[in-house]
Amino acid sequence: MGRSKYGTRKRAPLRGHTNAVHSIAISKDGKRFVSGSSDNTIRVWDADTGEALGAPLQGHTLTVWCIAISPDGNRIVSGAGDKAILVWDIDTGRAIGGPLQGHTDAVTSVAISPDGKQVVSGSEDKTILVWDMETGRAIGGPLQGHTDMLAHVTVSPDGKYIVSGSFDWTIRVWDMETGRPIGAPFCGHTSAVTSAIISPDGKHIVSSSMDKSIRVWTLEIFLGQSQGFEAPAIHFSTNPTHALRSASSFLDDSRIPASVTLTEEGWVVGPQGKLLFWIPMNIYPIMYFPGNSLVIPNDASQLDLSHFAHGPSWQVCREQAAALSS
Repeated sequence: MGRSKYGTRKRAPLRGHTNAVHSIAISKDGKRFVSGSSDNTIRVWDADTGEALGAPLQGHTLTVWCIAISPDGNRIVSGAGDKAILVWDIDTGRAIGGPLQGHTDAVTSVAISPDGKQVVSGSEDKTILVWDMETGRAIGGPLQGHTDMLAHVTVSPDGKYIVSGSFDWTIRVWDMETGRPIGAPFCGHTSAVTSAIISPDGKHIVSSSMDKSIRVWTLEIFLGQSQGFEAPAIHFSTNPTHALRSASSFLDDSRIPASVTLTEEGWVVGPQGKLLFWIPMNIYPIMYFPGNSLVIPNDASQLDLSHFAHGPSWQVCREQAAALSS
């Protein structure tokens, strides 16, 4: 058995796939897990013994990019480069019904609702689809808004929201029932978002990115937009005293903190493309952004906007400086 400073490896590597393994999911009871591979197959494994259970599940014709297990542990859902989604009986290893077809490019992520009745899928075609698990039919049209391929989709613990992460650098929240986006995209990452998951209590989203950072977002701030609640003061910091004092002059609407975006040149941009301020290029890839409660690496930059003035209020800075010198 292998040993490292983080613990002891329980057993030797599980071998069976003949090409790269791209996705793994574990059953809720922890007894089985499944894997998807570039050998176009899915395997089911015994979590205690590490033995493969039965023969590989064959049905996809290209790389199996994503996989999920239903909450009751009876079904597997897989998505692949062949643009198809398959539903499997985990005990028999047989596909249930025909493929779920609707995406026009590779399926990169799948998730199952907490009640096991719906499947959510994300694709390289930049869209999200919601499916009825029993009928295999798409529920409504595609969810559109991302401008690049989907990397990850998940469903909130209460089944009310879909969260998606994309190569367009953003995270979006969608209403599961209506398929409509909730609020503006979460902006802050400076490269492709590779995953976005929701905490078990439904209060936070944790995202990872090719920009080498992990961000924790306070979901309530963004959900409050659609429910008429006043969002907290705008922070680029975890210190409340660093908050922007006059958000209305900064954003035109103090209840839309997510309407702030970053450009590749380092500009922080507000509504209607308004350039708000510029940040040195070596700082902004790991900088706190509105809605962040944590950014990893932990030495991420925090901005103090407590004395920030913008637009027609720029003279406030001069007035304050004059008052201090008198």
